[in-house]
Amino acid sequence: MRLDPAPPVCVACVTLCLAIACRPAVVPEPPGTEPSTTPARTLDHRPAAVGGHDVMIGELCLDGAGGRPAVAPVAMRGVGWITEPAEIADTLARGRVAAFEVLAIDGARAGRFAVIGADDDPSLAALGSYTGRSPCLVGGSDGAADPACAKLRKGCGLAVAQLGAGGGFLDEDDAAPPPAPVLGGACLSGDALAVDIDGDGVVERFRASDFFDEVLEFAEEVTVVIDDQAPRCEPTFALASTAAPGAADGPTFSVLGVLDLDGDGWREVVIEQHVGVRRTIAVYSAVDAAARLALVGEVAPWAP
Repeated sequence: MRLDPAPPVCVACVTLCLAIACRPAVVPEPPGTEPSTTPARTLDHRPAAVGGHDVMIGELCLDGAGGRPAVAPVAMRGVGWITEPAEIADTLARGRVAAFEVLAIDGARAGRFAVIGADDDPSLAALGSYTGRSPCLVGGSDGAADPACAKLRKGCGLAVAQLGAGGGFLDEDDAAPPPAPVLGGACLSGDALAVDIDGDGVVERFRASDFFDEVLEFAEEVTVVIDDQAPRCEPTFALASTAAPGAADGPTFSVLGVLDLDGDGWREVVIEQHVGVRRTIAVYSAVDAAARLALVGEVAPWAP
């Protein structure tokens, strides 16, 4: 699926509030003015990547860092998937990330974030300027805001960057956009999340509760479950929030997107969980087969 460019609406990096071009049905509250100080878990493994290209994924919020546009990195893929903040910060500092392509909640291209630097106080964020529309707008710049996106995601969106050789930050006009990622979809089939990981037209089903451990943290890995009687469902790029399995106090989780981030032919699944006011984003990727997904990135990106 190609991502059609939308007419850009320029948002300067001094933007102090979330601006939506066409008066959304729901006006979101800002995600907070500082990145979260909650440290992300450092994952113990680096699943080997098969083919593809080097990439970084994060979340863009237009007022994420002190009222300025910023991207909170979640993970990057080089020789393998990397979550160590020091290595991600070094990649940003060496200018290997010129720009992030920002995706709307429907998978369409929302805009572009040009990187001008990085800040690690109080937590790591890429700083720069954003040109585009709110990621919560569906149907282009003349569309309407998705209510669930505006309420829970506060207008933030997935941001994907292809890594270059480094050697200094590029002007936005000099940084060619990366290839459009191949999009996928997910849907709830009974108690399972159905996703076509390898793009063969046959969905893999992962029990929704398996994505969380007994204390409602993201599980290190999930494996496919076989259920020939599972109901069919229609996949979409993102899924609105639903109750997190096994929880009595009301946390929710959402699928933020299903897409092949690194071009290796297997689609990654990006999941967000809310527990109280805390948001956590996780990236799951196939390790050696479509039947097994490993947690390759996790971050609590922005304070409420």
